[in-house]
Amino acid sequence: MRVSLKQVVHAEAPVTAGFEERIRLALAAESARESRMNPEHEAPLRMLSWRGILPIAAAAAVVMVWAATADNRVGDVATSQSHMYQSAAPASVERLLEDLVKNHERSTAPQFTEASLLSQLEPEVGVPVRLPNFKQYGARWEGVSVVPVNNQRAASLRYSIGGHRLTVYVYNASRFPVRGTLKQRVVRDEPVYVGSRYGVSIAATERRDGVGYAVATDLNDDESAELVASIY
Repeated sequence: MRVSLKQVVHAEAPVTAGFEERIRLALAAESARESRMNPEHEAPLRMLSWRGILPIAAAAAVVMVWAATADNRVGDVATSQSHMYQSAAPASVERLLEDLVKNHERSTAPQFTEASLLSQLEPEVGVPVRLPNFKQYGARWEGVSVVPVNNQRAASLRYSIGGHRLTVYVYNASRFPVRGTLKQRVVRDEPVYVGSRYGVSIAATERRDGVGYAVATDLNDDESAELVASIY
């Protein structure tokens, strides 16, 4: 329950700097008021640290979010996903993209190097994990790992291509609203979403079966878009 609550809080009710400041000012004002009314209350109030009040405030926030959206959770899947993309907090999406870049830049060895083990990753990732074929681009597959991305899990497939590192992420598209901040373009009659963060090019696409793919590489955006559009 604690882990689930933490995930929901981070995903649906991110704590902004403005929210933190309002809570801090409210606590300071309340402490001052209690001190004026009863000096004996001053010490106990000081024992309630920011670390203690933040989870309480965050939990309250997620309860309000859940109550406000509960009536909208019935409907077809496409409408629900569209609403999620529109309402996803920009800060949350940016953290997601930052996690994709950080994992891409890590030099740790992959967990598995046998393609026959990919199907065993489905319970962790939540969608089928298949090996994209980039042989036409001269890419060589090096292995796969399951990585945490913004409180979710994705399969991270590592390739080398012409001396460049290429990371392909496979994930549940309904939980990774990466297209919320990336620019859309059409490649091979398929919509793809492209952008760059910290010098790393990111391109993403979604399939009708709900599987999402994203590539991260130091190639340019056109090359990244071509690579992700070639995934079937």
